[in-house]
Amino acid sequence: MTGNDTHTERTMEENTQKSDGVKRLSRRKVIAATGAASVTGLAGCSGGNGNGNGNGNGNGNGNGNGNGNGGGEPEKPDSITVRAWGGAWQDNLDEYVSTPFTEETGIDVEYDNSSEDQMQAKIRTALQQDREPPVNVQWSLTKTSFQSFELELMEPLDTEVVPNITDLLGAAQPDAGDIAWPFVNLYSYTYALTYNTDEVDSEPTSWSMWWDDEWENQIGLYPSGHGITPVLAEMTDTELGPVEEMGPVWDEYESLRPNVGTIGEDSELTQSLRQGEVSMAVLLPANIVNAQDDGAPVDYTIPEEGARAGRDTMWVPRGQSDSLTYWSQKYINTAASTENIGPWCENLGVAPLHADAEIPSWMEEDVAFPTDQEQFDQMITPSLDVLTEYEPKWESRVNEIMGS
Repeated sequence: MTGNDTHTERTMEENTQKSDGVKRLSRRKVIAATGAASVTGLAGCSGGNGNGNGNGNGNGNGNGNGNGNGGGEPEKPDSITVRAWGGAWQDNLDEYVSTPFTEETGIDVEYDNSSEDQMQAKIRTALQQDREPPVNVQWSLTKTSFQSFELELMEPLDTEVVPNITDLLGAAQPDAGDIAWPFVNLYSYTYALTYNTDEVDSEPTSWSMWWDDEWENQIGLYPSGHGITPVLAEMTDTELGPVEEMGPVWDEYESLRPNVGTIGEDSELTQSLRQGEVSMAVLLPANIVNAQDDGAPVDYTIPEEGARAGRDTMWVPRGQSDSLTYWSQKYINTAASTENIGPWCENLGVAPLHADAEIPSWMEEDVAFPTDQEQFDQMITPSLDVLTEYEPKWESRVNEIMGS
């Protein structure tokens, strides 16, 4: 697995990324990233006189390749743009999703490494100004996707165009009222309790041991309490909601502060844990599996209180041409296919939400990689409504307590 250098914002990106946030890879090689992040010149966006070569109407535009067919598929653009996390996340997406898509359709895939929040704002601004959105597919966290749904930024997925999503597990479909598929959850992951086996004598059974005096400066956290605030709410029997009504959670953070030795993203936390600079940390298990492959004395567990679970999604912004909307949804269909989602998720170190996807032996029956309802029930999964409304203020409160 290689998806170990990133977390919520997943900002660990390759040095070749340009300052405009755009990174482009074709089917066969990396293309230098040039031009603006807002890709306004995609094929299919403006009129032209290109002639199609299919059996249908096949009228392309000046930039497209004009491929039509008798089956009713819209003309094909030269490329589509996907917002993606950089580094290993983009590399794996390119190998296991984009390359098969390009080989099947002839459409190249370009990438924009803007953060989720940045891209959400760009899409919203473009729609307000009656412009086409700067990307064709948004790959993002479930919470961000739900926010975008509430902002009416999405073109709902058409199961006739994206039939593979109907083969996914129930957890793949969001609860979005009358809209069946505004976006699709593709895989799940957990924020596990990880530990250095040279420093911790036995597998921890409860998060509560973090508060023991012997672990002063020995605990590692993500910034802003990512992955752990819902756990503290579970431990203190506190309902997640307005920050002023979660006093017991903030009291626990205050008590924990002397034991916190490192606050950082995945790469920093993993390195600190490997070297014994911290003895325990909250981390995505993929980081630990990779470190174990290197012989590091580390392991992970899901304590008795459970652990927070997360999922990542794909969706298509509205405001695109019929052609770009169709082929962008076809890209998501490729990502959700049985033959692609298994190896893609294995190399990311996450659990595919597909019952027929091939799962590696180290992931099978491991509650840290939930794939069935029984395993999901053991996890702490806050409602998207609650996260959307309150989490930013939780994060600010944690930063105040931790002095960061």
